[in-house]
Amino acid sequence: MFGRKKKDLPVEARMMHYEGLPGFPQDGPCFMEQTEAGLVFRQANGPAATLPLEKVTGLEMMPERNFMARYHGMAATTAHGKAVKWFAVFHYSAQDGERMLAFWWVDTKTGAVIQKLAVQIRAKAQDYTL
Repeated sequence: MFGRKKKDLPVEARMMHYEGLPGFPQDGPCFMEQTEAGLVFRQANGPAATLPLEKVTGLEMMPERNFMARYHGMAATTAHGKAVKWFAVFHYSAQDGERMLAFWWVDTKTGAVIQKLAVQIRAKAQDYTL
């Protein structure tokens, strides 16, 4: 009971999938892990999707109210109490153009992982001409 280890999960962050991954339910738990192949998003007992890091063009972090206003046209929030629901929006290049994935979380540990990843993605950005 007290001496047992929790089941080791091969993940860096636990989030809730909001939109962008076919076959993943909205507001369903999702684990994200960074591997050599890229970012792997996995359901607890379901499919996994891999996003190669070289396809990621940007990563935004914002509170729910800002996410809903920017991407859904209404500044709404569903968080209860003082909890802030944070969203991560991964922008990436696909064969049919620019696409996005959105996930949310409330714990600070996941926020720290996403922030670290955002710094890594910004570091690979290159200069460009308008």
